[in-house]
Amino acid sequence: MDLRQLRYFSAIVEQGSFNKAARALDISPPALSLSIKKLEDDLGVTLLERKPGRVQPTASGHCLYESARQIHEGVQQALDRLNRIRGMGEGRLAVGLLPYGIPSTMGTLIGRFCDRYPGIRVQTALGSYSFLIKRLVDDELDFLVAEIGAAPPPRKIAHEPLFRLRYALVVGKRHPLAARRNLNLARVLDYRIAYASTWGSVLANWEDAFADAGLTPPSAPMGEATDEFVCNMIAQCNTVAVLPMIGSIRDAIAGGDLAELHVPRVNWHSTVALVYRSDQPLSANARLLLEETRAALATPIPPGPDR
Repeated sequence: MDLRQLRYFSAIVEQGSFNKAARALDISPPALSLSIKKLEDDLGVTLLERKPGRVQPTASGHCLYESARQIHEGVQQALDRLNRIRGMGEGRLAVGLLPYGIPSTMGTLIGRFCDRYPGIRVQTALGSYSFLIKRLVDDELDFLVAEIGAAPPPRKIAHEPLFRLRYALVVGKRHPLAARRNLNLARVLDYRIAYASTWGSVLANWEDAFADAGLTPPSAPMGEATDEFVCNMIAQCNTVAVLPMIGSIRDAIAGGDLAELHVPRVNWHSTVALVYRSDQPLSANARLLLEETRAALATPIPPGPDR
């Protein structure tokens, strides 16, 4: 039993659902189920009772949940005390973030961080890798949570992969293709395609998917936009958007406000990574937030794209 298993278990109890907990943790439901099964096997007890529409803890689960809360609180208090002894908790740090998906998760993490360390002023910048990396090199940012492509990092920059982010074709619930099955890319390209200008360099299999279908990739990107902008846009028109399956976008699909189009051989993904300077150490405060970001976001990345 480890702290991550306890965190996963606690999330399921609090959310009342494996799927909701998986979304909150940004991991796949199968990976979450496997972690809980291993925890139950290690302890030799059943922790969760699965009922139609909800999951609730057993008597053993209630006992473990209360203990897990105390353990998490104790660990955090110990870390906070150690950090104060080390003189941390004062000053400024700046973080660069993707403009979609990640800000909601990081907003929660940074909010709790600021509550614990009121003397630290945290600044954030949103943008693509190409925009943020210049600010990192110029020492305006301490580290980034950004998408990286297959190319090696720039000199004196480190890429530390966190997780693989899947992309899909998404439409509003009233779109003519929303209820269709067995779609192909040629049918989708009958409609305007909205995607970010930087995604061609980070999406694995982007070019291959169109080439395999004998098609030319769309050549009119929309630039960069926030989750809210894109979701509201495609809800009001017949545009098809290429979107990451994370944060509020994934929640809108789960809630029925948007619909994912299932197109065979469309298997786009990117890698989200921590990006920081390798030629100089982070400040103590920046290192603290980076470590918490790593713990909150890192999940195993399977080898190679599935074709």
